Amino acid sequence: MKELLEKTIPGAAFDSSARDPPPRCHPGTRLAILERCRYFIVNCTGEKKIRLVVGAAGVGKSAIMQNVAESPSARVTFQASIFFSINGRNDGTNAIITLSYQLAAKFESYRQFIEHEITRDPSLLQSSMSAHFKKFIIEPFIHHPRLNSVGRILIILDGLDECNSPRSQLEILRLISDFCITHPSSPIVWLIASRPEQHITSFFSRPNVMPTYEKEEIPVDSSEARADTDRFLRDELKGIREASDSLNSQWPEERDLWKLTDASAGLFAYAHAIVRYIGDLNVGNPVSQLSDVLNIIDNHPITDMPREEHPMALLDALYARIMSNVPLKIMIYTRNLLLALASGWDFVLWTRGRTNFVVLCNWLGMTCDEAYAAINHLRSVLRIPRRDKLHEEKLEPFHKSFLDYISDFTRSRFSIDIQLEAQQLKTECAFRILQEAPDGIDFGDVDYKLWYGRLTRGPGKGDKISLTWPVDENVDWSDDETRSSLYKLAIGEVVAGMEREDPTFQSKFCIRLLTTRFKEYYGNFPRYALRDLLFDETRRHEFMMHGLLKKIPLQAIDISTMPDKIKLQFRRPATTVKTSSDPWNSLCEHVRTGKWESGKEQDWKTSFRWYGPLECTFCSERFKNQLENWKVRSPDYTLVILFTSAGKCCVEFQIVHPEDGLSQWRYWIWIKLTLEERLKYGSNCME
Repeated sequence: MKELLEKTIPGAAFDSSARDPPPRCHPGTRLAILERCRYFIVNCTGEKKIRLVVGAAGVGKSAIMQNVAESPSARVTFQASIFFSINGRNDGTNAIITLSYQLAAKFESYRQFIEHEITRDPSLLQSSMSAHFKKFIIEPFIHHPRLNSVGRILIILDGLDECNSPRSQLEILRLISDFCITHPSSPIVWLIASRPEQHITSFFSRPNVMPTYEKEEIPVDSSEARADTDRFLRDELKGIREASDSLNSQWPEERDLWKLTDASAGLFAYAHAIVRYIGDLNVGNPVSQLSDVLNIIDNHPITDMPREEHPMALLDALYARIMSNVPLKIMIYTRNLLLALASGWDFVLWTRGRTNFVVLCNWLGMTCDEAYAAINHLRSVLRIPRRDKLHEEKLEPFHKSFLDYISDFTRSRFSIDIQLEAQQLKTECAFRILQEAPDGIDFGDVDYKLWYGRLTRGPGKGDKISLTWPVDENVDWSDDETRSSLYKLAIGEVVAGMEREDPTFQSKFCIRLLTTRFKEYYGNFPRYALRDLLFDETRRHEFMMHGLLKKIPLQAIDISTMPDKIKLQFRRPATTVKTSSDPWNSLCEHVRTGKWESGKEQDWKTSFRWYGPLECTFCSERFKNQLENWKVRSPDYTLVILFTSAGKCCVEFQIVHPEDGLSQWRYWIWIKLTLEERLKYGSNCME
């Protein structure tokens, strides 16, 4: 036994002092899952003797396994367990010896068998895992008459994914599944818990393995998980309150409890990290600690705090360990995928179009193999579509906290400015696609809508947009749908860039895209940002020279087609003339900005409503009178106009007041022109 002990995995048993205190399910939680596991252990028959418990990182698999191991069962005679961990309990080559030692320590007949075999052949301890399994599992429990009738034996393998190599993990699974198939009368039941790593998932998808197991999948954000984390948080915070002589009996407030539960979203690792931080005796101030947690939930970052003291330090350690498994040679692809997820890469398609993993990878210029290799080590934190569902499902995190971790440089050291880096990536992707389809797209009767509006078809086809990951012909998705989605994403980036006034998207090329590629602008299209750029005095001449701004007769302006908002700029040089009154009406409720001090130069701007409940009657009537009077005074007067393919066109109406010859009025108004009217007045922005 001493020689056997030396070959075991130290501290791997469920009752080892190295794991004390072990993770356990909070009282009253995970009851249904525990009951299903216990029922399987007692009632499984034939070759189906493996219970596979699968779940994302942090859902509480080890706690469930611990509870099962500690549960008394009249039908289980003996049990052995290995709780794998990268913290020194991960040597898969000694897994079978570890189980054998535990069984031998509890089971006299089995101990005698093991001692006899090792005495007869001491080299057994240096043999392969396969030889160990044959000699220490198959022979005694199948071929030894005193051992194969002892009753049910339970073997628990927790954290199989943390065993030191995928090869060892698969070898263990192969030995167990072959054993179940070959020896269906075996007394051994196997309870195996693991994260959904790709090689493990693939192993259990094999047709010859599927008859050997039942699967217990632990979802993160289920109603049961939410209820359990809510109970855990309430009980733990109640315990913190009762242990304190300074907390109010109503602490914490119900709304704060709901916020904690909602943020945990069924992930026990998140809830556990919250409780550990709030109840930290080294600080001794649960009120302020709770406030820190709530600030994080509300996306108010905590600054000047060491990483090890952060409220999410425990969860961060878990995520850091998972990220450390990603090989350096594929990190560039992993990084790009995480940047895309952290920045909401597909928001411009929001409910306006379908998006999926195929679109994301083509957007990033990744092949199928590159994409799956990039996320293969993140299956415990990311919900990864199967290959037969990749055109239907998105890549997304199991829990928001992972992207929160990635996005916070002080916690993850992932990116010092993740929004800037993600934006640079999106910009690169957008221009790559737009360069391949400079004349638009036309894929027939497909959805041309996106968040900002509806695209016009053509005149280009878009078939030159290159794909790094074409789809199979037998799926309900086409390459043209991928190209359409990519083009909409690219156009959406241009619109978003215009909205935030990013100089990268203020080029003539981008302006032409926004003014010639939309059949319809929705209300969230940044028309005012586009207007301000085109009519900016420093670039106005440039845009006139390139035909982006044109002329239109004043007589063509129909105020009945105007939208509800007009922008006004008023200018007047400094004057000593006492009759020059301030044109601003003190009763106007809209805001003006600029200079308007009496007797000095005036240069101010404002925007007012043309109609509706917030209409400014005074400014609207003045504008209407000025427009109509100028039509009479100068019937041949022309205005500068920005034509768009959407039909909403921006006009600049500029006059100098005829009475003082000094006051300059400039209005920018959006009007609706039909295609025929736009063609008549020289527009080349077609529908």
